[in-house]
Amino acid sequence: MPDLLNYLDNYNRPITADLNVADQMILTRLPFLPLQDIVAGNLDDEIALPQALKQLETQLANTSEHLLLPNDRILIQKLQTSFRYEKVSLSNFKIQSPENLDNQCAAITVRVAPHTKIIVFRGADGTTLGWQSDLQVLYEPNGERWQSFARNYLEKTMHANSDNFQIIGYSKGGSMAIYVASQIDAKNRIKQVINFDGPKVTSTDDLPETFKTRFQTYLPQLPFFGIGSAFTNAPKIVTSMATGIWQHDLYSWHLHDADPVILGQSQTTDDFLNHQLCPWIHKQTRANAQQFINTFWEILDDTQAVSVNDLLKHWQQVTKAYRKQSSTWDPVAQQMGKNTLQSAFQIIVSFTPF
Repeated sequence: MPDLLNYLDNYNRPITADLNVADQMILTRLPFLPLQDIVAGNLDDEIALPQALKQLETQLANTSEHLLLPNDRILIQKLQTSFRYEKVSLSNFKIQSPENLDNQCAAITVRVAPHTKIIVFRGADGTTLGWQSDLQVLYEPNGERWQSFARNYLEKTMHANSDNFQIIGYSKGGSMAIYVASQIDAKNRIKQVINFDGPKVTSTDDLPETFKTRFQTYLPQLPFFGIGSAFTNAPKIVTSMATGIWQHDLYSWHLHDADPVILGQSQTTDDFLNHQLCPWIHKQTRANAQQFINTFWEILDDTQAVSVNDLLKHWQQVTKAYRKQSSTWDPVAQQMGKNTLQSAFQIIVSFTPF
């Protein structure tokens, strides 16, 4: 059983405002669940988390619809009876464009203590198609729909009370958390901003230094989603039991007690990725940008690599696959792809001490 689910069996102390990382990882799964008819779309009508998930299990008893990862069913069952989550409450569940992966995103508010709320963002659903849709944020970083959704959600939630907040998210939800925390005025009330394997597409350079310390990103050891992102603070690299792109699945991450097994910290960008590739991608048509990114997605997944050293052993296979898949591209795109591989190789090599 994945470490994240075992954690719920072995860590049964009452929850407090000082969430550990395993708690934050678990909470990022909540907005992926089909809670529209169970959790109210406002802050006034809270429902206890165990009660909400009991209703959800009844609702899902005869269908697998909307359950995006097999481990979600186990998570739903365990959270119903978890002493640690017994007094956690949910409210303000909102989802945008549920039928359209290109524009889909959602958020939920979780109360873990009398004056502490956790706002959890997500992008598209948790399928591999949803993950690919989440990667659109790399070539459409200023997407008005998701930015407006995130900003309006946080502003209304913070305006409704004087509580302190943690803002967390997984995949594109992590990108949303970074963006909205950077935009909001009442930064003193935001105690943490946690990003689980989401690309960073928002500048945080102008933020107060004391506020920057509240940002933290966690990436798996093959950080496909995070490569090219200049994060506010060096991301923590986590071990995963999965191969290739499936390291994006938080259920695959190793935990020790209540924290991920951290291999170290590392930068994930360089001058080419940050100052040449990103502007170039933003100028491409959506179809061309999507083809460019999906090519590297498929190449990484085909390696079936688990560790950085595994990937390096397959690097000749990576370059050969790239030459084949890019053979019909125009010369500029081919060169940008070659340079991307070179930059990625240099970053990956820096991970080998892990």
